[in-house]
Amino acid sequence: MLANSLRLRGIKFAFLFGPPRFIKREEASEVYSAICDATGHEDFSFRYSTVDPEERLSSKGFSIVFGRKEGRGALTAIIDNKNINGPIRILLEYIWPPTIEHIKEHFDSISESVFESLGGNWTRVLSEVRLRAQCSTRSNNGLTFLREKVLGLPEECVSGLGDPLSFCSVKLEVDATQPPSEDQIEGAKRELLIQVLREDPTCVYLELVSQWPQVASLPRNQTGPIVLGNIRKIDSEPSIYVEEAMSFLKEQVEQLGRITKE
Repeated sequence: MLANSLRLRGIKFAFLFGPPRFIKREEASEVYSAICDATGHEDFSFRYSTVDPEERLSSKGFSIVFGRKEGRGALTAIIDNKNINGPIRILLEYIWPPTIEHIKEHFDSISESVFESLGGNWTRVLSEVRLRAQCSTRSNNGLTFLREKVLGLPEECVSGLGDPLSFCSVKLEVDATQPPSEDQIEGAKRELLIQVLREDPTCVYLELVSQWPQVASLPRNQTGPIVLGNIRKIDSEPSIYVEEAMSFLKEQVEQLGRITKE
C-alpha cells in the first residue's frame, strides 16, 4: 500500500558554487532571458534585490527570484547569496510537479542556462535534493501506523502521556562519506523524516534530504587534513541527483512496506 500510493508533493534542488561574487541587475536580466529561452516560457516573474543597498557592491549580498504558476503548483528559481563571503546558491523548486521527467528536464535546462549566462569558471561545492512526498496506509490512519508498526510503542507508553495522541514522527540521519569508487553519487548524506500532519492524520508524510558535499565531514573522533584525492566532484546535471534521490526514497518506502506488511 505504501509504495503503490507514493506521491511527490514537492521537490527542491540546490547547487552551492563559487568563487563568490556580486551579481548585478543587468546580469540578472540576462539570466532571466536565458531561462525563458531554455524552458520555452516567457511568463516567469522576475524580482531582484540586494541585502543592504547602503553597503559597497563588493560586500553586499543579492537575491534573484524567477517564478511561474503551473496548474495547481509552481516552478521557482532562486539565485542568491546573503553573505558575499560565502558560496552562491541556485535553488530550484517545484510544488506539485506534474512528472519526474518534467522536473528533470526543467531543472537541467535552468541550471545550464544560469551557468552559461553568468560566464566564468565556477566550482560547485555541494548539491542537494529535498523531496516531500506522501503515502496512504491500509487503515487510512497514519498516526496509528507510525505508533504501532514503525515505532512499536505499547499502548500504555502512549496513554501515559495523555489522550488523544495528536502527532508522531521519526527522523533518521546518515552522514556523508567520500565516494568509495569512481561513482561520485555514492556516499550521500541522508536525512529521512517520517511523520503525520496535524491537519491530515490519515496519511504518512515523508521528507528526504540528500546532500553531496565536495568534502565529507570527518567522524567526530577523528581529526586531520583534507586528502585532495577524496574530494567529491560535483559535476553532474541536476537530473542525476534528482533521479538518485527519488530511487532512494522509493527503496525506503518499499522496504518500510515489507517490514510493516503495508
